[in-house]
Amino acid sequence: MIDVTERRLKIGELAAATGLTVRTLHHFHQIGLLCPAERSAAGHRLYTGDDVRRLYRILALRELRLSLGQIAKVLEGDSGDLRTVIVRQLDQVEHQMALHRALQRRLQSLANTLREAREPSIDQLIHAMEAAMQAKNFTAEQFARLRQLHEEVGDDGVARWRQRMGELAGRVASHAERATDPADPEVQELAREWSKTVREMTGADTSVLSALYAKIDRQGPEAATKGLVTGPAWDYLKRAFAVGFDGA
Repeated sequence: MIDVTERRLKIGELAAATGLTVRTLHHFHQIGLLCPAERSAAGHRLYTGDDVRRLYRILALRELRLSLGQIAKVLEGDSGDLRTVIVRQLDQVEHQMALHRALQRRLQSLANTLREAREPSIDQLIHAMEAAMQAKNFTAEQFARLRQLHEEVGDDGVARWRQRMGELAGRVASHAERATDPADPEVQELAREWSKTVREMTGADTSVLSALYAKIDRQGPEAATKGLVTGPAWDYLKRAFAVGFDGA
């Protein structure tokens, strides 16, 4: 366990202790979210106990599906104190436990049906899939909203969304490979197009949008988007958002 009252941690040590990547910590520093307070005689960043406590709050708030911009605003206000964050995190964990218990009941029902050598009904399978989605990524309300949106646009509309996101992801990957400055006007316009499309896909529901981005951060972009967005492209896009675009 880290002794936050005494130790000074280099960035690699903090990354190893928390399971984060050095790149993530560098990104937090670049956007002003977590700036190490000290440096060693050799010029290496050193993270103090206060830095570690701030990092805990950042990670806890990210688990609550807040964007990095929202987290920064929370930490600037009174709602960013450690006690408040832990209580909110506990509420979220209890909510997730309730979702997993619901999933357990659905799966147990399916198992019982199969043990009786009967085929599960369509409703049983749908309910189980819904419970799995809710437990893994979204609340019941968010999942219902997504399902309503998809029903409204139909399979063709969903396919068009995915095609559009694929085109945008390809352009982002191209800029990332060329190391284009994220502040470049062309990149900033691309970030706006991305945000506009994602908001359309989520019905401009900020809670669904936040949950979607949290899913990408939690699972990794390639897994969460089924290969649509690569890790380097996602990291680059976040830099484009952080540099100047306020629409993420």
